Formats: sequence, C-alpha cells, structure tokens
Amino acid sequence: MNLEQFIDIIDQNEEIGKNDAATDVQIGIANIKLRKNGLNEVPGDFAMLLKKYNGLSCDGNVIFGVDTKTMFFPDLVEFNMDILKNEETSCIILGQDEENFLIYDYDVKKYRIIEHGDFEEKVKTDDLFYAVAWILKI
Repeated sequence: MNLEQFIDIIDQNEEIGKNDAATDVQIGIANIKLRKNGLNEVPGDFAMLLKKYNGLSCDGNVIFGVDTKTMFFPDLVEFNMDILKNEETSCIILGQDEENFLIYDYDVKKYRIIEHGDFEEKVKTDDLFYAVAWILKI
C-alpha cells in the first residue's frame, strides 16, 4: 500500500480522528529536539504521513504528532523524551494502543509493535501503513 491509498482509507473512515497536517518546520524542529536529547529522528515515511495528518486516533489508540498543542494527539517528542531519554536505544516510539507501542527500530530498519510491559514483539514490518492500521485497529 502506498501513501495515497492509505490516505484514501483514512479519509473515508469517519471514526478516525485526524489532526491537521504538520509543516516541514515543525518536523525539522522535532528532529532537532530529538537529536539534542540523544534520541532518533522521525523516519522519513512517517514524516510524510505527518505532513498529511499530524496525529491520528481511533477508540483511544493513537499515532503521535509533532508540536500538536492538544492532548488528543500526543506529542511524539515529549513522549519519547519522557520514556526513552535515559535509555540506550535504536528506537523511536510513534504511537500506542492499550497494550502496545508502535516503534521504528533503526537497527533493523523495521516498524515493530511491542508490548508495553515485557516488550514482546507482536509485529515486525517494512510497511508503515500496516503498522499504523494495526495500532488504530482499522
């Protein structure tokens, strides 16, 4: 599935909360903040998704945005700084549902869905859109 096909699916689903698009400046500032704090940047294809929807939600499951200025769509930078700031990791957390995190793992260059508590892997994929759909349960 490509970005345009995914956007069509999202736009047709009225149950999904959609935040307005992020700008290149917002994404660039987020990446600077992440790097300054020893964290990984937003992956390129996820940045493209942010340029369409700066956060998505469905039934309490969320895909984070950057500089969202709303609690409805959590801020990716703040969330990662809270959770990962003192960790040695190759990952960045991009979203979550009740039990799992959606992460991008730079070591394996894959999107992974892992459980909150024991970090057991549920899914490993190259396909961002599959991973986002899995977290949102759509």
